[in-house]
Amino acid sequence: MSTNLDRFAQQARAERGRFFDRDRAITVTHAPGWVDLFGGIVADAGMLSLLWPTGDGVMVALQPDPEPIIRFRVGQRTDSIPCTALFLPAGPREYADAAGEIDLHQPPRSPWWGPALMAWVALMREEFARFGGGARVMLQWTDPPGLAVSVIAAIAQALAKAYGIHVAPRELAIACAEGLARLERRSAGAELIGTLTTVCAPANELVMVNPYTAQIGGSAHLPPSSAIWVIRASDEPRQPLARVRMALDHIERLLVQYDHEPALTKLRLSDFIRHARDRLPADPTGERQHTMPLAALAAFALAEQQRSRLALALLRAAASRAQRDDDLRLVGELLTQSHWEQAALGLTDPHADALVEQLASLPSIFGARQPLAATHATLVVFGRSDAEADVQRVATAYQASAGLAVKVLAHKVQN
Repeated sequence: MSTNLDRFAQQARAERGRFFDRDRAITVTHAPGWVDLFGGIVADAGMLSLLWPTGDGVMVALQPDPEPIIRFRVGQRTDSIPCTALFLPAGPREYADAAGEIDLHQPPRSPWWGPALMAWVALMREEFARFGGGARVMLQWTDPPGLAVSVIAAIAQALAKAYGIHVAPRELAIACAEGLARLERRSAGAELIGTLTTVCAPANELVMVNPYTAQIGGSAHLPPSSAIWVIRASDEPRQPLARVRMALDHIERLLVQYDHEPALTKLRLSDFIRHARDRLPADPTGERQHTMPLAALAAFALAEQQRSRLALALLRAAASRAQRDDDLRLVGELLTQSHWEQAALGLTDPHADALVEQLASLPSIFGARQPLAATHATLVVFGRSDAEADVQRVATAYQASAGLAVKVLAHKVQN
C-alpha cells in the first residue's frame, strides 16, 4: 500500500500550480477498506465483531483554501460546494440541514460525496472543530469494501492533520460513525465497527471491536500461509437491516421485562439457552415490524459474539506450526457456520449462498461468509494463501453462469 500512497502523493505534488495552490501545504492520508468476519450484522445489539482492515482503500490529498468553497478532484472531474452548505459564521449546521444541502449539491455518480462532506460536519459538531475557509481535495480509491467509511475516515484524518485538530483516533472514529449514521438516517452500530477498524486498527491485523464500549478489544495477525479475499457480485447484497434492528430492540425490551435491564450483550450463550430462550417467541409474531423469529435471532447474535472470540483465540494459537492447519480450518468452519445461520434467518443474498456452496468443495478454502451489507461485499473468503487462483476461478465461473459481474476486490497474503 505504501507504494500506491507514495505514487498518489507524487500525483498530488504534481498538481501544485494547477488544482492545488503552489505555496500552501498538502496533507496526504489513507484509510483502508474493511470487512467483518463475524458479528457485523448484530453490532447494533452491542455484540463483539471480528473485523479485517483490507490493504486497499481511499487516499486523500487535502489543502486548506481561504476561499469558502470545498473543491474535489476525482479522476479528471472537479466538483464543488460552498462552505455555507455545511457551516455558517455562527457554527455548523444541524446534521439534518447539512445532509439536505449535501443532497442538493450532489453531482451524478458520486457515492463518495456525502461521506466526504459529512467529515466536516462531524468534526465540527462532535469535536468542536472550526474551519476558516474551504479546501481543495483529491480523492482516489481502489474500490474497497466499506467505501463510505473509508472516505469519511480518510477525509477526517486529513482535516485533523491539516488544521491541527487534537483528537484521539478513537474519538475521531466515533465522530465519523455519528456523521455517517446521521447522513444515512440510521443507528451507528455498523458504521462504528467500520470506523474503529479503519481508523484505529493496526495495519494488516484482524481486530476485535466492541461496539458497546467503542473499543478495540484485541488483535491478531493472520498466520503465515493464510489469506482473506473479498468477492463482490454486481447485485449489491441486501440484508433487511432495519428489520434486524427493530427485532433486536424488541428482544431487549422483552429481556428487560423479565430481568429489569438490557441483558442480551451480558448473557453467555449457554445461559441464554438455559434461562432466556424460552421467554422469546420462537416464531415471527406476525406484526410487520417483527417478522423474524426472535429466539433464533438472539441465539445467532450471542453465537456470533462467541464465534468472534473463538476465532481470535484460534488465530493467535495458530502461530504454533504443529496445529496451524487444524486451527485455521476450525476458523473456516466457524465462518461457514455463521453464514448458514444467517441464511436460516433470511439474512443472506442468493449470490452469496451459491458462492459459498461452490467454494466449500475446495480443499484450499477454509470457509466463507456473507459480511455486513454496509461493506457492499457479497462474500468474505478465508483460505490458504495459494488459493487465489481457486477463488478467481470460482468468481469467473459464477459470473458466466449468473450473467453478472463478479470481482475479487481485495486479498491479503501474509508471508
